[in-house]
Amino acid sequence: MKRLMLLFVSALVLVSCDTDDGPNIGYAVAEITDADLPDYFETGETYAFDVSYQLPNACHDFYTFQTNQYKSEDKDSTLVIEIGALTTYDPNLTECTEEGELNDSKKISGLKINSKLYNNYHFKLLTGGDEDNNAQYLNIEVPVGKPEPETPEEAN
Repeated sequence: MKRLMLLFVSALVLVSCDTDDGPNIGYAVAEITDADLPDYFETGETYAFDVSYQLPNACHDFYTFQTNQYKSEDKDSTLVIEIGALTTYDPNLTECTEEGELNDSKKISGLKINSKLYNNYHFKLLTGGDEDNNAQYLNIEVPVGKPEPETPEEAN
């Protein structure tokens, strides 16, 4: 979590210097609002899924998804995948006069489930920060393998 926020802060610091050598580009984080993940993953399969986000305003353009993967500190059998949506904008614009759709989605593809070490994937989708600048996440858990029915009625 701290590594992802450090990456975003570093990107903002690096591009915040004003030079006359060309166009200025700023980076910001878009709020991730949802992800269309499957109910479960199967080992050996590759997945693609849509991630929905909301731009800060119409002067921002989607740039890329930043991801960070690591083993859960609480559960050895869980792989945590943090995802943040990075946008670009012109910091020289003091007011955004552009109009446009702020909600959109992009596909993340190539997620290969090739390890039997993990029986659960925990997606932490960056939604922004709180008043103390702590990262806030939308958390989605996806098990590996079809879950067993909890009651006999679910088996039918």
